[in-house]
Amino acid sequence: MDTVFDFDENMRMRQVRGTELRWYDAKDARFGLFGSDALSEDGFCRMTQAERAHLLPVNEGEAWLGEHSAGIGLQFETDSAQLFVRVKNRSGFDMTNMTLIGQTGIDLYVYDESLSRYRLHEVARGNFEDSEYEFSLGHFSDRPRRKRKYLMYLPLYMSTLRLEIGLDKESEIIPVPFENQERICVYGTSITQGCSASRPGMAYTNILSRRLCCEVLNFGFSGSAFMEKEMGEILGKRKLDLLIVDAEPNAGCDERMKDNAEKFLNAFFDGNPHCPVVLYSRILFALDTYDENRVRLREFYKDFLKKLALRFRKKGKRVYFADGSKILGEEYTEWTADGIHPDDVGMKYIADHYEKTIKRIKKELQR
Repeated sequence: MDTVFDFDENMRMRQVRGTELRWYDAKDARFGLFGSDALSEDGFCRMTQAERAHLLPVNEGEAWLGEHSAGIGLQFETDSAQLFVRVKNRSGFDMTNMTLIGQTGIDLYVYDESLSRYRLHEVARGNFEDSEYEFSLGHFSDRPRRKRKYLMYLPLYMSTLRLEIGLDKESEIIPVPFENQERICVYGTSITQGCSASRPGMAYTNILSRRLCCEVLNFGFSGSAFMEKEMGEILGKRKLDLLIVDAEPNAGCDERMKDNAEKFLNAFFDGNPHCPVVLYSRILFALDTYDENRVRLREFYKDFLKKLALRFRKKGKRVYFADGSKILGEEYTEWTADGIHPDDVGMKYIADHYEKTIKRIKKELQR
């Protein structure tokens, strides 16, 4: 039976054989790994094994999804004329509202000196059923060879068990630190984790990281962000300059946000008393056009989050409210893959709004 691969060469996996390669573990310090405080343990998890065990009795979803590699990446410089990856994931592609690349692939950015920013170069992926694959992410024919800066993002909806980088045997490798040493964390839902982004670099936390030139920790947990006290404790242990909480699409579907939010924030401030926090109300969904109960619930939690921020401000905590219903504009139904999860345009709009909010709060804090 004919498939699109028989007629469109751009759809095919173009694999190039490497010559004289040396393979490195991506956890080698020279690759500038970032995006998690659990990288000394096996795999590329966002939480340690002990933290996942702490969550398991109260939220099995967060504990399991904490093994996913969303927001984890590498930033390094090398003069290698070849760049390959070997990837071992927990499983193959199995989602309906993600691309294969977004769920299980890796994308590579190269720093463009003329633009003073990173640009997408290539995307690594296996076949649909592959849990392991090898892929060529770059062949450069410069003579003499020159150094380039690279930024690589790991899969959004997958436990990445092993990642190896293949480079020229004689190549030099050095880590590239972020220009801005501030550290931001976003705690949220599937939208934060990156659901329906076409590839890892288009998750809005990764867009923000590139724009702000700083580390942005992705604490998005698909269908499971319920703001338990235990998660507040885990986040409170992170060294952060800002925490953004965008959990209403999960915790605000019933009374859990109302029941949990204050205890969540108190637990966070117990560990990180001076960190500013932004509470976002949710973006608009297609169901907001016809589901009156959801609209009433959304309005309730918008008011609830405003008052919660004010209550903590009166206690001396730097807590701010941001209105997520404004993010996608009047055509909000168009910028999603399924009426709920933003596509790449929607992700860009979220990153735009977050960036403005972050800069506004930084100005307020400097007064």
